[in-house]
Amino acid sequence: MRIKAVSSLVGGEVLAEPILTEKNDILIPNGTKLKTDYVPLIESLGIESVMVEDPYENYESPNSIIDPAIFSKYVEKVRRLMESHIYHDGKSLKEFEIIANDIVHDINDMPYDVIVDIKERNSDLYEHTVMVTLLSVLVARKLKLDEKRKYNIAVGCLLHDIGLRFIVTRYKNRDFSNADPAELFEYKKHTILGYSALDEESWIAPISMKMVLSHHENLAGTGFPMKQKNKELECRIIQACDAFDSLISGMECKRICVQDAINKIKENEGGEFDNKIIKCLLSSVAKYPVGTTVKTNAEEEGVVVSQTVDPENPIIMIFGNENNGKVMMHNRLNLMLDKNISILQVI
Repeated sequence: MRIKAVSSLVGGEVLAEPILTEKNDILIPNGTKLKTDYVPLIESLGIESVMVEDPYENYESPNSIIDPAIFSKYVEKVRRLMESHIYHDGKSLKEFEIIANDIVHDINDMPYDVIVDIKERNSDLYEHTVMVTLLSVLVARKLKLDEKRKYNIAVGCLLHDIGLRFIVTRYKNRDFSNADPAELFEYKKHTILGYSALDEESWIAPISMKMVLSHHENLAGTGFPMKQKNKELECRIIQACDAFDSLISGMECKRICVQDAINKIKENEGGEFDNKIIKCLLSSVAKYPVGTTVKTNAEEEGVVVSQTVDPENPIIMIFGNENNGKVMMHNRLNLMLDKNISILQVI
């Protein structure tokens, strides 16, 4: 499935996830083939994007950072533990030790030079938490950090946004640059609230605690809550990985596409974020995830079907002529080998 802007719907797309009202009632169920006259209704609800089925799925071989079924299990475990902590009078979070160790082992088992497909998506707190943890441990592995440091990084990442559970300000897919000062103050409290919520968790290493407090700080000293320029590598890793996944998932900022997120992170390389960490992160993330439809410099259109070892040069299939209303595929191109062909734009 893929995310699609409501404004770009042309009719005929099939919903991969239901469209919900603010009260989580199903307005349009998944599996529905969208009609053009649905668009004004969807837009009237303030919905900017929807998840639709990928028509080229049979041609594609994505590299998930971990098996999607295992990823989903981690998300549900994180959800259960955080909700148990909130609703059962501060129940211990020590079970996060197990998840942290399991994630470190999962990343250690990955092929070292694999390029992973991470798409822009509608994310919640728990999915974002797991993805930031996976990316941060992946970077730590590339930096050749030892197992103890990777474990402490995983713990800090798994707990970094627990403070969001204690605020009432809306933070999903939101631009805070023009927020009401009172709401902005409420939102920025989540780092301190999260840090404070872990006071009784004596099993958490001091560096993991500092990651929770400082994941919105940066090298330029313009972050929050204390505008600190953290020297600790663990803090710098989560700052970069959290910022990247937030951009493509709409957590605490407006969601943008993967290509724009990569460019934005690069723009802040050496400014807000550590150069070495950004290079490690982006060397593992596909610029054009599998399923991305593109136009080449030869004016041909196609879809990314798999990755090479170069994150900017995937393998694409060029669209052929339509047959019985279906787009046919032909001419598989490896852009890492064919230097005469390049991606001109995403369509």
